[in-house]
Amino acid sequence: MAKVAIISDDTCDLPVELIEKLDITIIPVKIIFSDHVFNSSGPTGELTLDEYYERTASEIPTTSTPSPGSIFQKVEEALQKADTVIGIFVSNLMSPIATNTQALVNQRFPEKKIHIIDSKVTSVALAILVLEAGKMAQNEMSFEAIIEKLTEFMEEINFAGIISTMENLVRTGRVPKTKKYLADFFKVKPIVKLEEGKIIVQGKIRANDEIIIQQMKKYGRAALENINGYSDHVIIGHTRWLEAAEDIVKYMQQYNPKNKKIIIQETGAIVANFVGKKSLTLGYLGEYENSWLENTKN
Repeated sequence: MAKVAIISDDTCDLPVELIEKLDITIIPVKIIFSDHVFNSSGPTGELTLDEYYERTASEIPTTSTPSPGSIFQKVEEALQKADTVIGIFVSNLMSPIATNTQALVNQRFPEKKIHIIDSKVTSVALAILVLEAGKMAQNEMSFEAIIEKLTEFMEEINFAGIISTMENLVRTGRVPKTKKYLADFFKVKPIVKLEEGKIIVQGKIRANDEIIIQQMKKYGRAALENINGYSDHVIIGHTRWLEAAEDIVKYMQQYNPKNKKIIIQETGAIVANFVGKKSLTLGYLGEYENSWLENTKN
């Protein structure tokens, strides 16, 4: 039996092959359409991304936190793998999965050694934290040492990117239609990042697809130059824009003397529900400056 099992939730945009290799337990988030409720999306869930996009052409679903029964089942599953469990979940300001899991652990597993973390991030940033935790667990680091490292990493994790359309933000009521029309007319694209547990609009640029990819290439190069020395990975998230992600990786590999592993992962339905198609994001451990995405002059 392993020393430590790692558990996370469906907003963790980590490739399925790494989830399986590192034996990560994933708690599914519910995706609710008018005619069906799906437990989780993507390669580990009931709803494929192809079906998600087919359905969202006519309806934007709502989402719901996992049920207590689902959380209990997954925590119990993790305890069958190891004596101790570390749960790393999406920011509580986006979904209270960490809070709900902690409450259930307190009630149902009071004698077990389980540590629950509100990561304050989501998507590919959460994936980086879960990836690093999984690697440490496989290397048989102690429960306490993994928690200590994760606490350090949470100070260094970064996530930012560019959204091509405000369509889903309008359809989910987060942005008024007039704002979208003006953005479309002037070709203004929001730059988003994680700050204090929330995805915020850091700024805006006037850009077409070519400029968006150009900015993300510069961002990717800067991320590689400023990555934490401990981490070996950068994850590029995209929503239905694989060719752009591949172009960015090809560019980044020219500026990768330390041979960091650059992973492309299609963003899951939970995050895609808000950002829409043709978004590009980056998750990694290291420094970040707003100018890397805002400055289009060099």
